[in-house]
Amino acid sequence: MNGLPDWLKWLVVVVVFVLLAGLMLAVNDRASRVDMPEPDNTFGIYKTTSQQA
Repeated sequence: MNGLPDWLKWLVVVVVFVLLAGLMLAVNDRASRVDMPEPDNTFGIYKTTSQQA
């Protein structure tokens, strides 16, 4: 790496960050479309609120 010019090193860093950001956005977009199941309250660990009309 010592033989490479500084601008090329920075270009590699920027390209890696852009790729990571793109992957993060792709995963976030996909995760936002997934329907999560209701929590399983078999052991009663979640608090329940009474619905008053």
